[in-house]
Amino acid sequence: MILELIVAGLRAVQEYVALHVLTCLIPAFLLAGAMVAFVSKEAIMQRLGAAASRAASFSTATGASFFLAACSCTVIPVSGGIYYSGAGIGAAFILLWVAPASNLLVFFTPAVRIDGEMKSTGRVPKVEEITEWLREKAAA
Repeated sequence: MILELIVAGLRAVQEYVALHVLTCLIPAFLLAGAMVAFVSKEAIMQRLGAAASRAASFSTATGASFFLAACSCTVIPVSGGIYYSGAGIGAAFILLWVAPASNLLVFFTPAVRIDGEMKSTGRVPKVEEITEWLREKAAA
């Protein structure tokens, strides 16, 4: 029984890692490489580097965070690529911290894991729905 649980857990990890690498990490590294290759260093230095004011640099990094990676591990190569291209450390860290919490995918496709099954609502749940779900879980 214990061995079966361990094997099932390892298979789940293997499946998750394979899916995560294909859907998140490879596109993130491709995006970071494309940014380094196709976006001029002068443009990055002008908007995110030492030449830009902190307010402009930080607000640009925050605004760009809405359109970048979908999870915290995929934003690491993108943030590194921005920093490598000449952005300041502050702008790179803002991108690193803000992107996972503020990207458009998080806002428009929330999903809840209920009873071992992923349920996607396709919209942001209302406060009443969340409260009702919590009450049902507490009563169970």
